[in-house]
Amino acid sequence: MSIIALVGPELEENLSLRYLASSLTAAGFHSTIVPFNRPDDLPRVVAELLESGEQPALVGLSLAFQRRAKDFLALAVALRQRGYTGHISAGGHFGTFACREILRDFAEVDSICRHEAEHTLVSLATGVFAGTDLASIRGLAYRDAHGNTRLTDLPAPPDLERLPWPDRRGAPAECLGHRVAPLVGSRGCYGHCAFCCISAWHEETMPGKRFRLRPVADVADEMSQLHHERGIDLFVFHDDNFFLPGRAQTLRRIRSLADRLEERGVRNFATIVKARPNDLNPDIVTAMRQRLGLIRIYVGIETASDSGLRILRRGVDGGENHRALELLDRSGVSACFNLLIFDPSTTVADVETNLSFMERYAGVPNNFCRVELYAGTPLLAQLQAEGRCTGDYLAWDYRIADASVQKIFEIAMKCFYTRNFSEEAAPHRLMQTRFSVEVAAHFHPAAFRESWRAEAKRLTALLTHDSVRAMREIVAFVHNDGERRDEMDFAVALAGRLRATERHIDAAAAVLERDIQSAIRTTIGGNHYGREESIQPAG
Repeated sequence: MSIIALVGPELEENLSLRYLASSLTAAGFHSTIVPFNRPDDLPRVVAELLESGEQPALVGLSLAFQRRAKDFLALAVALRQRGYTGHISAGGHFGTFACREILRDFAEVDSICRHEAEHTLVSLATGVFAGTDLASIRGLAYRDAHGNTRLTDLPAPPDLERLPWPDRRGAPAECLGHRVAPLVGSRGCYGHCAFCCISAWHEETMPGKRFRLRPVADVADEMSQLHHERGIDLFVFHDDNFFLPGRAQTLRRIRSLADRLEERGVRNFATIVKARPNDLNPDIVTAMRQRLGLIRIYVGIETASDSGLRILRRGVDGGENHRALELLDRSGVSACFNLLIFDPSTTVADVETNLSFMERYAGVPNNFCRVELYAGTPLLAQLQAEGRCTGDYLAWDYRIADASVQKIFEIAMKCFYTRNFSEEAAPHRLMQTRFSVEVAAHFHPAAFRESWRAEAKRLTALLTHDSVRAMREIVAFVHNDGERRDEMDFAVALAGRLRATERHIDAAAAVLERDIQSAIRTTIGGNHYGREESIQPAG
């Protein structure tokens, strides 16, 4: 066994796995990347690992997403049941924070690579092949000879300038014939949000230094290689926040990156980024549009409620949320956002504040959900201290303090799960549709029709208003009708109406997308489009 298998979600190029793969390659190891995108992929993944030739000596599991932890731990169990005897390690945000519990409860897992694991995984691979004592490997959680969990000292975080660029094996995704690549120009975020496991993860590694930048020249070199060698012209930045805390610093970085790209002959391209609302101003948005081809920003709105913003420690006020979306609308930049309309202290008034916000920006692609409790976060620690958590480290849960809001949430999840969270989630579909519109506008102005954008906005507004109406029906049911009407009958009837609207919107979005593709294909003379992959917002 001489292969190292890296298993994780690959709905698009998974940068965390691909940075690990490139680091292994640089150290002389051979790795494979095995996609595990949904629970029913389990049989295929097991077969790929155990039946497609030489079995790997080391299997690395991506535990970045807490909601997928059970799937990946089930994979470890399945591998052992099928007789796999190699080393199984895990890593990522959740794996780091829950390493003691995982090693306690899952004998199938041999170790956890904690925090940024490029150096740790290379050392682990070296140790596995050489039979080295795990105690000598920095950044590892493992069991000693007595079965006790031990944590070795953390190595210094990787020097971002020296890390090999992520492994780009496989064909890139495409939209309207334009090739797409995700990348990062930084790691971490300067924010202190109470619900964010990413901020907590970086804080544990380097207290007070949660935000590290790659040198501009290094980012430009990677983009140039992707552009010239792989034909990439759509760059999706997965930085937790593309912008710096100082506006003057941000403008210098934007202009410096643009200058270096121009020097390297990278000119006709587009970018997608994420931003905190307080980091956006007219000069920054203009510079992004004119110099870096910005076509979309995922804006971290999170909640429109002032009390919710305080509870989540967002460091912004409600006015900044409004100003950010209004600025992007005036500037002609497509935005999208998510709302956490339920949190541990949400009131009915807070729910209405968020619904009103959705109405005001109904044409902006959006989705909504509840604040979840992620391992390592201040919010989880607070609710644990208050005795409000239920479940366990694999799935912490809580009840909203206001009993009526808790009931609103429970009914909403019965009605909205398919719309907001399934693989067919309508908001995600419309985000993709709007993305196609903006790609067409940027790269094909001669073929572009403003009616496409108007139709995408209309469909988004239709979905948003339908969601707001349904949520208000749920609020009214809980407050007025709950004792006179059967809850299940109410939820089933409302869910049925929601599904009907979703089917109508999906059909209309499909017509719009076919129209866009046909018009552009005709304009450019029938060029081959390749795979029409779904490109989600940078968030």
